[in-house]
This record gives sequence, structure tokens and C-alpha cells, in this order.
Amino acid sequence: MPRWVLALAVLAVAYLGYVQVRDYPRGGRSAAPLALGEEPLQEELDRRIPVTVHRGDRTFFVIKTHRYALTARVLAAHAYDWVWTSQFYDVDLGVAWGDQVARLTETYTFYQDARFLFWRADGPVADAERAYITTHVGNVHVLPAEGKEHVGRALRSAREGDLVALEGYLVVIQDAGTNELARSSTVRTDTGGGACEVMWVDRVQVNETVWE
Repeated sequence: MPRWVLALAVLAVAYLGYVQVRDYPRGGRSAAPLALGEEPLQEELDRRIPVTVHRGDRTFFVIKTHRYALTARVLAAHAYDWVWTSQFYDVDLGVAWGDQVARLTETYTFYQDARFLFWRADGPVADAERAYITTHVGNVHVLPAEGKEHVGRALRSAREGDLVALEGYLVVIQDAGTNELARSSTVRTDTGGGACEVMWVDRVQVNETVWE
């Protein structure tokens, strides 16, 4: 093997090791195991709470509209590192909640594409079942609360099959010119564009470790 090939291989392994160490979520503490079955908790705020966020030379406004908490199983997870949203909300968690998560994951195939969560069945699906899936499966664009790098790394570490508990706020995101970039859904019955939750996360638990 040529030396330059060996050198590139060593550098590649070293880089991958560096990335894993750099992005591994630290600062977490042990917590009781999570249990599924509860519906998401949502409470509209009496007043909107704006937060100014700076990313490089850009300024954004995050407007909190509802308190939100969710315990769910991760169906799919994706980090979008090569698009402009990586400056802000670059992690999507496809999740399912409620008391029938095991049945849903055994019966259907779930996957993410272009910031949407999709599901596929092997045969016909009754309307009532479609309605249940709509109200118990969702794609959440998550962003860590400002200054909480450990929370951000924990969100990026979540993988298919993990149990997660998210606490924070549903938000609207604007740029410096107050142009709306993203608005969270505030109902669980919608589908298609605009149906994803956009969530500012103050606290996250992944399996038996919590970061806040």
C-alpha cells in the first residue's frame, strides 16, 4: 500500500475520532427510565417571549408561543449540516408517542426526507388508523436553548429506537428583517407543509441521561 494512502487512512480515522469526542454530549446526569403513554403537554403563553440569537454575522429572533413537553420514541433522526439551517435548527427528530408506539413501529416503516417524516404500509390502511398515526407521529425541528451546547449535542446524539423527553417551547423564527423563516405547528392533527413542530429545547432526556 502506498504511504500516502496509509497516511490518508490514518488521518481519516483520527478525524472521525475527533468528531465523536467533540460532539459526544457531556455534562449529563442519570435519570429514571422514560415511559411512553402520555400525550404531549402544550400550554399557550399569555404573552409572546422573543429571544435574540446571533449566528456569525446574522441575527435571528426566536419567539416563544407555547410551552411544550413531549416523551416519545425516536423513529428517525437527521442532522442537516450542509444547509443554511445548520446555523439554527439543523436537527430533525421523527417521533411517536402514546400507548401504541410499539404496534406502530412493528407495523409501519418510517423515514425522513427533505425535512419531512414519512410512513409506509405494506397494505391498505383504514381511515381511523391514518387519523391515529397523524395525531401520534410527528417530525420535530429541534434547536437547543441559547448557551446550552450540551443540550444541542444530546439532541444530535439521539438515534432511532431511543426514548426521549423534550421540554421547552414551540416557537416562530424570524430573521433580522422580521421575515418569518419557520413557524411551529400548534396542533397534532395537521399534515404536510407547516405540520412540523419547531421546538426550542431547554431540557432533554435521552434514555436514562438528562441534559439541561
